Amino acid sequence: MSDGTGDQLAALRAENERLRAELSAMVLAEERFRVLFEHSSDAHLILAPTGIIDCNSAALKMLRCDDRSRLRNLHPAALSPERQPDGRLSREKSIEMDDTARARGVHRFEWLHQRMDGEEFPVEVTLTPVRLPDGPVLLVVWRDLTEQRARAAELREQAVQLALQQQTIRRLSTPIIRVAAGVLLVPIVGDLDRDGAATMTDTLLRAISDHGARTVIVDLTGAEDLDEATTAALVRIGAAAALLGADAVLAGIQPPLARTLIALGVDLSRLRTTSTAEQAIAAALAHR
Repeated sequence: MSDGTGDQLAALRAENERLRAELSAMVLAEERFRVLFEHSSDAHLILAPTGIIDCNSAALKMLRCDDRSRLRNLHPAALSPERQPDGRLSREKSIEMDDTARARGVHRFEWLHQRMDGEEFPVEVTLTPVRLPDGPVLLVVWRDLTEQRARAAELREQAVQLALQQQTIRRLSTPIIRVAAGVLLVPIVGDLDRDGAATMTDTLLRAISDHGARTVIVDLTGAEDLDEATTAALVRIGAAAALLGADAVLAGIQPPLARTLIALGVDLSRLRTTSTAEQAIAAALAHR
């Protein structure tokens, strides 16, 4: 065997080994992808121009589908209601989403899909263009948002209930006392914020109407520091009470509140003030 032939055989063996190594690496990479694809907790589908060509077990479970072949050659738009929540046709909008993914390299959006039994469910969709040996495809990932949406709705309901409870607490913590015919007393104790003042005003106006009150005494003796917004709300009680035919009296004004009233520069013409609630009650009884 000539040296030239030996060199050629050595080169062929080296090329063969290189190709074997590349093939082994490709098989290993494919196996790793298959493991990740099949065992992911998110639904994965491979979408070719002809439709779905493969999916993992999570996708079957999410769709409540017992046969993978039922999904082949379907477009995900076929696994959707006719229209999306924005009113657009699923078929038309899905084409736009696919084109956006191909243009951007990845596209994530929310979508309303439909299980095999007809139940609709929200998902977060991620579309990623990839290339397989037989051509370009889209890797589709679905993340079911049903529990997340239910939790968000639950939190919103809890927030509403909390707000209602806070209103009730404010109403109960600001009692309205009928001290005599036509005279109502509202003792303020502790903190009072702007929301509390608004709740108190609503409750007080109802009480004025219900009792036919002619005088309303807001006793601030036990109130702590009030900010400008809360003070302004208290002053507006005078105007609101006057519309219902009642006079409003602020009793027990402390120096900090007096300074706030002066700083606000509000019109106090609709309000009377007294040093104590007793003085206000005595004056109201004297003028009945």
